Amino acid sequence: MKQGWRRRIAIELAWLVVIGTPVLLFFLITIPRSHAARLLRELKDVQVSQTQFRAVEALAQQYGDDAACVADNCLFQFQNTWLHRLRLAPRTEFTVMVRRHLNPGDSGGGQVGILDLAMLVSPNGDGGGAIASALVFEHMTGDGAPWNASITLDPGGRAVRTVVELSPQASLGHRREARSFNLACLTKLGGCKSSRELLRGVWDSARRIQSASKNSAASTTLAAVH
Repeated sequence: MKQGWRRRIAIELAWLVVIGTPVLLFFLITIPRSHAARLLRELKDVQVSQTQFRAVEALAQQYGDDAACVADNCLFQFQNTWLHRLRLAPRTEFTVMVRRHLNPGDSGGGQVGILDLAMLVSPNGDGGGAIASALVFEHMTGDGAPWNASITLDPGGRAVRTVVELSPQASLGHRREARSFNLACLTKLGGCKSSRELLRGVWDSARRIQSASKNSAASTTLAAVH
């Protein structure tokens, strides 16, 4: 009787492991993407030179170990840790860095002076640089146009790097494009392989595309696409 009872318990525990492990992995894999998507939604109201830095510090407190504020900087970071550990995708991380401007002792704790966003795909192991990257720099001051986007292609024509620069004078539409990161890259089996996948929204609005020549180390600037 005891043996039958123990066997039944063992079978039920085995089924619990078989069924529960995939469910647990699913949540571990999808939680970083879910949190990153929530942050992007909340950042819609955060603007350089306008938003009080104290609001960003309060926001960081809601993200536990995914965020930290030290002195004049708040950092948010989300990674596809489990997909990478299981060798199902290259390491992919989405990072947001916010920096304070003006006096932290004023009523709002100063203003947001810098808002940088980045998505980086790195190869497994120690060899080579980034597979692809998309970088957005929104600063209070800057030279040139309020919006500038460039895309760098490798010799095979793959987009490997996207860089976007904005000033407070950038339009709402351009800010939305610059923050339209493809967070599905955090949960995609095999990962994302180009900067176009990381940040599709700016592709058609890029002012220039740079292509590394197969026969020359020099970069060629192609015609503007917008």
